[in-house]
Amino acid sequence: MQAHFIIILFLFTFLGYSQEPKTYFEHEIGKHIKAFRVQTELAIQNNDRVQAEFLFDSLLNTHLKYSYISEITLKKANGGTLKTSNIKHAFLLITKSAWEHIDDKEIDAINRMSRMYKGQVDIVILFWTSKSIAKKQGSSFNSLVTVTYVNERENKANHIIASYKHSFGAPTCFFISEKKQLLDIDRKFTVNLNKEDPKVAFELAHDKIKSILFQDQQTIEGIITTLN
Repeated sequence: MQAHFIIILFLFTFLGYSQEPKTYFEHEIGKHIKAFRVQTELAIQNNDRVQAEFLFDSLLNTHLKYSYISEITLKKANGGTLKTSNIKHAFLLITKSAWEHIDDKEIDAINRMSRMYKGQVDIVILFWTSKSIAKKQGSSFNSLVTVTYVNERENKANHIIASYKHSFGAPTCFFISEKKQLLDIDRKFTVNLNKEDPKVAFELAHDKIKSILFQDQQTIEGIITTLN
């Protein structure tokens, strides 16, 4: 009788954990972004960059990290659409504004990363602009980098997509796992890629991707021969 009771208790405990609801990025950011902005603005007015960074880290680690991303459908600059549910690997979602100048060093670094992580990590560039501008701005990325765009005049009602822009602006890099969970947000990703020393900039980005997306797993870097 006691054994049966223990088994039943275990089953109820297991079912309780398995039915725990998922949290989604757009819901969490919607609940916490206003307070974050108010406190961050106060820190900036007080010239307290340390507090501003602390607030961002706290928001990310307490509320956003490991939240799931809802499926979004993005238009490709070269035609067709990209559904995030069809992305089989972990991926980087790098947002860009229409007026942002994209340095050649940044393009070279992203193209190189796309070759290095081919079959392991996908790279998606999201321009907040029209198709024609996105196509022009993204023309220097190689075929392994998916260039997409969102024309907000056509997507005013899509709050899921809008949450990626109106939360932290652009440029911002979202690190998303193959399970479609948010692992990190880097607002300095492209800034680091534009450092004067391309080698140092690439290594910073490379280490960031390895530590966030692969953790202790081994990458295929050792067998790549096309990067030199």
